[in-house]
Amino acid sequence: MRAILISDQDLLMDIQKGESAAFDLLFDRYWDKLYKTAFARLNSSDDAKDLVQELLISLWNKRETLVINTTLENYLFGALKFRVVSYFRSLKINEQRLVEATERINILENSVTDVKDYIELENILEEAINLMPETLKKIYELRCDNVPLKEIASRLGLADQTVKNYLSEVIRRLKQVILEKHPEKHLTYLAILISILNK
Repeated sequence: MRAILISDQDLLMDIQKGESAAFDLLFDRYWDKLYKTAFARLNSSDDAKDLVQELLISLWNKRETLVINTTLENYLFGALKFRVVSYFRSLKINEQRLVEATERINILENSVTDVKDYIELENILEEAINLMPETLKKIYELRCDNVPLKEIASRLGLADQTVKNYLSEVIRRLKQVILEKHPEKHLTYLAILISILNK
């Protein structure tokens, strides 16, 4: 693909056709700009990376129905601004609820009910993972085995950032499955999922 010569408009058209190489080019072209903008507002490298990853993955997932009435650059930065605002609006609520959910995880060993939750979650995750593309499945399994992201990238012949993007997509899909199947327990299950992937 003509990395420098291709216009944003042509790039977007290629993405809408499902050309992954076009998405990779968009990622390379805008990642730094978006990340620096997000970091300047969040003052958190991890949160800035997460927001940008989620934004770009969302664009890819919606590519077939995506309608942009401005330039691609304006769309991306407008979408990022919206995500930053949403982040700050929900931050206090999410922090408190996640703390409460995490605290419930800490009593797993002493609670038969919570142990059942853990086992049930494992079954849910296994079923969902088996339906995912092989690359996503492999990255999830390696991460659960405590394999560092850099080593996962090396084993699979992928860029470090690509592995991070795929892992973010795995988490997004699993969050959705958890919310759909067990909305009443999704915070507890989400805390378990985070502990599994961050251990």
